[in-house]
Amino acid sequence: MDPSNPEQSQKLSVKPATLQSIFDVFIKTRDKVASGPQASSSASTSQTGPSADDKTQAEKFKQAGNAQMSNKDYDAAIESYNKAIALDPSNPVYFSNRAAAHSNKGDHLSAVGDAEKAISVDPKFVKAYHRLGLVFRLF
Repeated sequence: MDPSNPEQSQKLSVKPATLQSIFDVFIKTRDKVASGPQASSSASTSQTGPSADDKTQAEKFKQAGNAQMSNKDYDAAIESYNKAIALDPSNPVYFSNRAAAHSNKGDHLSAVGDAEKAISVDPKFVKAYHRLGLVFRLF
């Protein structure tokens, strides 16, 4: 989405944001985002899933990312979440947190991609839908 394009902004506006309106925006944008730069970076998922050690290490990277977010070091937080995702791509929290970091940097397309990835990992993960709503409220 190009926020400077009034037609797109009007078409994809979610004011006031409801879960239904956020989902509608998701449906309208998922094909465009799925072919974006985030789509290929986290597409590989192990058939057997991450080991217990990988999950433990991924949680440490997530905690580091959360601390970096608190310090407004969004680039470092994104890198920490990248490392967590590489170890455990089955955890939607890592994608959702990275979406927040991208959003705080103003990289809303990447934020949408990560929120959608979190939803694809776990469609019941409500926070990812919330992230989509926050991103689209900015437009």
